[in-house]
Order: sequence, then structure tokens, then C-alpha cells
Amino acid sequence: MFFDNLEKDELNSLYSNIEEYLNTKEIKWIKYAVLGSKTVKIVSYNSEFLPLAEKQLSYILKDTADSYDDTLYIWQQDDVFALAKKILDKKSYMRLMLELTCRKAKKFSEEEIKQVYDIQIIDKNYSKNKPAIEFQSQRGFFIANNKENHKYYYGVRDLSPEEFIKEGHIFVQFFNNILKTETSNLIHGAVIGYNNNGICFCARGQRGKSTLSVLSMIKGFEYVSDDYLILHQNDKRELLSSPIYSIITLSPEMYNRLYDLMGESKFVSNNARKDKYVFNISNFHDRFKSNYPIKLCIFPEIVKDKNPSIKLCTKEEKGRAIVQMVQSTLIQTGDIAENNSVKKLMNMIINLPFYKLNLCYDINYNTEFLREFMNKFDTIEKPITETPKIALDITFDLANILDTKNGIIYSMNKFTTNIFENLLNGISKQNIQSELNKLSHFNKNLIEEFEVLLLKLEEKGIFTFKQTIQKEAQINLNFAKEDNYKLDFTEYINGEIKQLIK
Repeated sequence: MFFDNLEKDELNSLYSNIEEYLNTKEIKWIKYAVLGSKTVKIVSYNSEFLPLAEKQLSYILKDTADSYDDTLYIWQQDDVFALAKKILDKKSYMRLMLELTCRKAKKFSEEEIKQVYDIQIIDKNYSKNKPAIEFQSQRGFFIANNKENHKYYYGVRDLSPEEFIKEGHIFVQFFNNILKTETSNLIHGAVIGYNNNGICFCARGQRGKSTLSVLSMIKGFEYVSDDYLILHQNDKRELLSSPIYSIITLSPEMYNRLYDLMGESKFVSNNARKDKYVFNISNFHDRFKSNYPIKLCIFPEIVKDKNPSIKLCTKEEKGRAIVQMVQSTLIQTGDIAENNSVKKLMNMIINLPFYKLNLCYDINYNTEFLREFMNKFDTIEKPITETPKIALDITFDLANILDTKNGIIYSMNKFTTNIFENLLNGISKQNIQSELNKLSHFNKNLIEEFEVLLLKLEEKGIFTFKQTIQKEAQINLNFAKEDNYKLDFTEYINGEIKQLIK
């Protein structure tokens, strides 16, 4: 159920009800998390939360602090729907009961009735699409973000380690909200360095950045993170980075290859999936760096070459690197439609030198090659590659596009990406339409959707039609079937997600 019309005093009343509810509970422990220039007081009403927090946050978790900026309240909540009854005001609760009664009377399916138990309360001053208060009754989570008063709330049903870590890094969404200022942001990426020269790896998963980051740390590089970290600027607008988590994730293959080097790193979980292993690396805390200066960005890619190599990024490669870092971060945090966040992240890094690093299969060779490059980094010329107005990345058969001037992100499904690639390759609109006509019996609106796609691409300044080649279009029928022969072109703008093809 969705509530988006509450007045400010009604929202404040709900936050007061949360406080009253917590006043009935006993505080079990208090810790402080140091997030770069911010400190968060963590108040827990459940003892089982402590080992979960300590395993992931052992570097930044402190027993005391002289002051703090925000407070995070955490507790175990067996019945999230019962909590809704305690916190919702009479008007909202009556609406909830009426909806539930109506659905049962009309014999909705069990799944449709369950949807009523999940409640989202929107505060448009906080976000147009992310709930400020959320009761996830089916999954067993309660979340509230009172950003104005610097207070955050987190109730969880199941605190067993294997289930809890399915949600990923502990408290990451709360830390993201707390760190979101004019000069700082949480990012999904990796930062290591050498001789006080920090490297920001701009890449999605499966491009080798985690393996390179972890092995480099083991081999003596300075280390900030291989997953989530803080980017922040000081008074001189210098870009700094600070760690959050003391955990790393490795694939089973990479774990086996690094096994003899891991030392006393402690296994935390298989993330309940078996495709990733999670380790606490507090035995490497002496390599961790806070307020670490970033001096360059590297766009890594695994290639079949026998040797690694590095060169300055082209304009297009720099665009791809920026898209991968920015879009990956904002997808993970749910902020993809926040154009100010897009522009802030982009502007933090665009004036750094960008390099393309080709990684070979030999992970030790890659690390030593990077060390050699960083040893001479201070002595080489470091020109700044031009930033494209429209930055494009196609990875895993999906197109993601960034308008770097306006901070707007666009995305496509696989079928649309396939058609877009035909256009990029110079295939004429007529030849593409000819192939799509053969599929129109699966989607009677397909040709109309294609015309809208062409119109929107030009209207948004993403693609200008130039001279074409008379070559048959290559339509991937598997992608077409996977996406139900529907074209999808999405714009993330002004806090909203807009489907440009309807």
C-alpha cells in the first residue's frame, strides 16, 4: 500500500510514534561509526546485532566519540505488520484495514492481499520515489529515514547471519542517506593507491577491479575499499576517499587463487548464494587509509592479451568509465533519478586523468604492472581527456546513457539495445523497420514503438541520424523474446522514472 499525501505534521507524528515505541525497549549497546568527516551513533535494542556489525564495520566502529552527527536506531522486529498498527495514525490505519477487508471480500489472490501488508510512505521533501517510511511485512524489514532530524530507524525480523547478509552490506542505505551532502557521497567502486596517489577504479562487476584491489592490498598497496566507500571533498576541493567496510567479496575461483595470501582473514558468509564468499579482512587494517587523496581514475577491462597494458582513455572510454561508476552507484543506492547526485558524482571525477587498464589472466602480473606504473606516476604527463556530452556504455547487452551536461541517465532493455546498436553501426531506419515488421505479429505496436524510439533519441540529443549503409539489420530474436517484443527506453529525471515508450 502506498501513502503519498501526508502533511508534514502527520509525518512528524509517525516519527514520534516510532520514538514512543522504542522507549518501551531496553538499549543493549551503543557504538559510533566514523564515516569520513561524519560520525553516526548506533543505538541497538538487540544484542544479536553487535556481532553482525562488528564483522562488517570493524575498522570504523568505535566505543566512544566526542560528538556525532546522526543517530541510527536498530532492533529486532518479529512482526512488522503489528508494528504498522502501533505507528500509523488512525486515518492511515483505517484506510489500511478498509483496503484489506475490501480485497478479502473481493477474493483477491493471496499474493495480492499480501501486497497490502507492505506499506510505503512517501515524503516528497525526502524523495519522490524512495519511501521515507517503509513496512516490508513479507520480507521482515522496517525502515524509516527522518533526514531532517538526522534520525534513522531499522527493524529486522531475521538476524541469523546467512539471512541477514542477503541484504548486502550492513546499513548501506542509511549510510548513503547520511553521507549525501554537497561535498560527499557513498559510492559503489574501489579505491587503492601507491605512494599517496589514490586510484579510483570506475567499473561494473566482473571487470577485475575487486581481484586487482584485494591482491594489490595484500601485496602492499594502500587500501580504501573494493566495494562501497566514501568520496568527499575538502575545503580546497581536493577529492578524498575513506573506507566504510572491513569485508571483501570474492568469487570461489578468486578465493582459491588467493587462498595462500589471505592470512588470518575470517570467513563471514557465502552470501547465501555460493557465487560469492564474504571475508572480514581486519588483519589488513594496517593497509587501510582514511581521507586518502585520489589522483587518477582507471577503467579496467579483462582481455585475452598475454601482458597487461595501460593508456590514456579516449573520450568514449572516459564516458564509459563515468557511466559505469555513476550508474552502478546510483542503482545500488536507489538514487538513479536524483540528477543532483548524478552531477555531483560526475563532477567529482571528470577533472582527473583517466586511464584504460587492460588486464591479462595472470593476476600477479597485473598487480606488479600496476605497481610499476604508479612508481613513475608522479613523473609522467597527465593530460585530462575531454568528457563527452553524451556518455554511452553497453555492458551485458544493456545500454546505459548519461547526459553529462544535465545529469540525466537513460537505460534500455536488451531488445532496444540491440536495435540501438544497429543504428550506431549505420544500419538504415528502413532496414531495421523491415526486420521488425517480421515480428509485429508478436507486438502489434512494435513499429509505432520503434518510431517513438527514433524520435526520443533525437529529441534527447543522444543520437543524430547520419549517412547509413545498405546492410541487413541484425535483430537478436532471443533478446526480442526475452523482452516480450517490447521496446523500453527509460529516463531518470527530477526524482521520477519516466517510460519514454508507452
